[in-house]
Amino acid sequence: MADPFRAAVQAEIDAAATAPTLDDKAAVALSGSFYKDYATGQIVVTFGPGWDELLHVDAEGGYDGIALFHAASGSMVVVNRGTEGLHSFSDWMENIGAGLFAAPGPQMDSALQLLLDGFGKADPTAVKQILITGHSLGGALADAQGALIQSLFAANSLTCPPVRVVGVASAGFAHAAQALAAARHLTASPDAQHFITHYVRAEDYVPHHPGRSVFGRDQTVASIYEARREPQPGPHSQGMYEWDCIADGLRQHDCELYYAFWDQPGSSHIWYSTQADSYTPALGARPSWSRGLLAPDNY
Repeated sequence: MADPFRAAVQAEIDAAATAPTLDDKAAVALSGSFYKDYATGQIVVTFGPGWDELLHVDAEGGYDGIALFHAASGSMVVVNRGTEGLHSFSDWMENIGAGLFAAPGPQMDSALQLLLDGFGKADPTAVKQILITGHSLGGALADAQGALIQSLFAANSLTCPPVRVVGVASAGFAHAAQALAAARHLTASPDAQHFITHYVRAEDYVPHHPGRSVFGRDQTVASIYEARREPQPGPHSQGMYEWDCIADGLRQHDCELYYAFWDQPGSSHIWYSTQADSYTPALGARPSWSRGLLAPDNY
């Protein structure tokens, strides 16, 4: 997560604690709230008063999720953690297996079980709705949870409250979820596109990987660009450099940057100034300047 907006994410979650409704802005903040700080190993966000922990799952197959009760809105909130870095072997096994080979893997089972166990820890008369969210791998699991929860609850003689899913940069494992549903005699909701939304960037590779499939619908938001000096192409460049417009993959996928600019449409873009270390919304889906010897004024 990118530090400049971490305090803003915490402030959003603190403010939402007493809100009568949880809007998409709060849901996007929540989507990345369950990651760990690499330096400390602690969860990056603190859930204070107004957020009651129902269940925290750290499953053997690598799944990490949390179920919370938000009393102000009567919501059970489920947050699915995404991939925890390049060295998280179990997460990458899930990503590759589910994303490319439609193999559900252990994490999808654990994610569905959290729905049942979390709801079992709550007062069912107090839960008026369920909000499910997650980023990247977590968004893919949220998509599957949202599509299957009604059938899952019915199979366990439970009444499912209204459900809303907000995924962020979601990888998308719907094919794997369909395989799991068939094995468990569950049925995906035919109305999933009406209550599952995924916020994605056009320049973010994860929600555009070749095996991606989702039950919900995508909402495209602004991509992030910056200027970098790159070697001139071709055999006669003679070591010369030019300035080029770059869409850095890590910035595109960062969950805090998704939160900071969640409402900037895909028809605009976010310009990152290396010199000022700042992000600014700008018109047009891409910057208008072309590669050349001169740096843009706001690089």
